[in-house]
Amino acid sequence: MKNRHILTAITIVLGMTEGVLIARLVLRLFAARPDNPVVQALYAVTQPVIAPLQALDAGQPQYGASLEYATLVLLFVLPLITALMWRWIGHR
Repeated sequence: MKNRHILTAITIVLGMTEGVLIARLVLRLFAARPDNPVVQALYAVTQPVIAPLQALDAGQPQYGASLEYATLVLLFVLPLITALMWRWIGHR
């Protein structure tokens, strides 16, 4: 029973992380102004999550509209990790 509570909490955190990553992806696609304090805060919060995959975005422009591949990869990987955790821990 305790494992389920922990797993639920982790799922909620990963879901919120996905939501913030979707917001980052949309802001980058529509070339949000990086001097906006809200945009700066969102980029600062998501940067540690994106950092390990920054090599995927090496050819992307730093400013202007761009599609961040690192963010896209994480948006596919995080639900996979969540599903695998539920499958692995849920059967114990």
